[in-house]
Amino acid sequence: MSAKNQLLAQYDLHDVLFNNVIDNISDEEANKCIVEPLNSIKWLAGHLLWAQRNLVRISGAQVEIPWTGHFLTIQGSTEEERKMSKGEFPTIEQLKDKWNETTPAIRAGLANLPEEALNAVIEARHPIAPFDNSVAGLWAFINDHQSYHIGQIGILRRALGKEAMQYFRKAEAMKA
Repeated sequence: MSAKNQLLAQYDLHDVLFNNVIDNISDEEANKCIVEPLNSIKWLAGHLLWAQRNLVRISGAQVEIPWTGHFLTIQGSTEEERKMSKGEFPTIEQLKDKWNETTPAIRAGLANLPEEALNAVIEARHPIAPFDNSVAGLWAFINDHQSYHIGQIGILRRALGKEAMQYFRKAEAMKA
């Protein structure tokens, strides 16, 4: 399997896991801070969507990721993003809907990315040294980032008394 196909497989898995980890979480539950200083499920879900903007840049997808001012981190954001007006805070359902609206376009752009484009050097350095400064290195880092935060939501989900996140699509569960 090529490096691009491995990165795409991880991207596809994160799409399934994002939807599964926030499944059956109400907006009220998503806003709860279980223990200070932990982030809420909503903040983590919004941050996952915010991080997709890097994959929008890599893929060339023509999608807009809203609410960036709500879910950014100082280390990973631009000065322009930090100065943006925040506007109204989205619901967990709005975050999920925007994720599901943008994911197919991002994935299509990533799938159409030429294999040799993965070796292109990017201008901005990302914070984790083991990844090189290539498109593939940034994409791998983003995949790892997404996995980390999905795992955090999984723990918070269990703290709310919800069942554990599933690793398969709901339609697949119906077949079993």
